[in-house]
Amino acid sequence: MNESLAERITRYRAVESWLVHQLGRIREDLARLEIEEAALRARRPALPPPDWVIETIRTGRGPQPFRVHRGDCPQGKGKPVSRDEARRLLAGGTESCPFCGPAIELQVDGAA
Repeated sequence: MNESLAERITRYRAVESWLVHQLGRIREDLARLEIEEAALRARRPALPPPDWVIETIRTGRGPQPFRVHRGDCPQGKGKPVSRDEARRLLAGGTESCPFCGPAIELQVDGAA
């Protein structure tokens, strides 16, 4: 098949037009789905924060406990833990958040 450059350009322009059309449809579908998702999220009640959160730090041995936070602490990002686990971590030397002070509320002496 010996196709001229003009024919190849015409064919590529047709494919380009079809792809642009498909991209437009995909963007419309995505916008519609994102609106639906936002509406669903707005109807779901927010989960209450956990009572206690453990912040970890990455080390050569993997993630290690770094700091204990109250669940509503704006500085506390991490894994929810039970009251007993939070107390055990604080008693074992894990740092207490200086912002929310979980060691005081959990009545753990000598926590960092």
